[in-house]
Amino acid sequence: MMLGLLAVLTTTTGAQAQQAEPRPSGPVQQRVAPGMAAYTDEVLFGQVWPGPGLSQRDRSLVVISALIASDKPAQLRGHLGRALDNGVTPVEASGVLTHLALYAGWPSAVVSLAVFDEVYTARDVDTAALAPFAARPTPTGPAPVADDAFAPAFARLTDTVIRDDLWRRTDLVPRDRLLVTISALTALGEADQIPDLIRQSSTAGLTRADVGEALTHLAFYVGWPRVTRALEVLETVPEWSAASAASTAPSGNFTGRVAVTSPFEGSGHSALSGATVTFEPGARSRWHRHPHGQLLVVTSGQGWTQIEGEPVREMNPGDVIWTPPGVSHWHGGTRSSGLTHVAVSEDRDGAPVQWLEHVTDAEFAGPEQPSSSNRK
Repeated sequence: MMLGLLAVLTTTTGAQAQQAEPRPSGPVQQRVAPGMAAYTDEVLFGQVWPGPGLSQRDRSLVVISALIASDKPAQLRGHLGRALDNGVTPVEASGVLTHLALYAGWPSAVVSLAVFDEVYTARDVDTAALAPFAARPTPTGPAPVADDAFAPAFARLTDTVIRDDLWRRTDLVPRDRLLVTISALTALGEADQIPDLIRQSSTAGLTRADVGEALTHLAFYVGWPRVTRALEVLETVPEWSAASAASTAPSGNFTGRVAVTSPFEGSGHSALSGATVTFEPGARSRWHRHPHGQLLVVTSGQGWTQIEGEPVREMNPGDVIWTPPGVSHWHGGTRSSGLTHVAVSEDRDGAPVQWLEHVTDAEFAGPEQPSSSNRK
């Protein structure tokens, strides 16, 4: 009898614990719109947010940009906290707000100020560290605007404030600033402005795959019609149209699905060349070496890399990885996360890379896994 009672208590306790597990949709949504609650729990937070195509940090940047631009302070409160938890710094978050004051308008930014103040206060954010930042020496934003006889002051302010100051601020890196702007323009229904922005500014490592994933995420926050329109508009950008979609990397040199986009070469006598490479979860290169070394700049996702004889190293957005000439190494995503990086090397002798053997599953096991093989 005691065993039966214990079994009942154990089952009841387990059921109560399961019931106590909060669902993202919340009780009101579950009660009033159960169908919507199912989409919220199973699709938005069950599939979209954990998706490997974009880091959690980047997804938060996309969402808070859309919420600021579309005047949604009630929803912004929770998502701003989530952004800070996902790795967006207060400096970057305030940089988004400043940027969108110009792109979405002062009223939209002012409406969001109270939310930022409330969240920062609750988290004891040192607002003294949010002082204005110096500008980069080289403009990264839109090209200069020709003199406008109808509104010369507007043309002047576009050049001096938007191009020569806002886009050069160091509170956001150029890639993030472009991602924030595309997200805001989509939320505002102004997708027609995106192609000119992309043509006139440096993409700074923001790939077609990144933007496609960002727009997919945005569909749940700004609606399917606006995202559908943005996708139609982006097909007019030659670099990001379907005709120039990512090419699949040679399968013999990689394990898993790997795509190569935006190949480039140095001009004149430069021997530099490279491309943007995107690894799906579980994908990685073979062991290989470059006669003149290789530089990797991680733009999104999370990945692993390893130099022969050293432990596996984690890679995150913003990391710059240099591998010396002739050193055997590999790089790719992780078992559960995709990765995008820009790879740069020199091709002076017609052989920029020497491919070696495949990375085994045992070697592809994450940090603290030293390599013991000896490659000749």
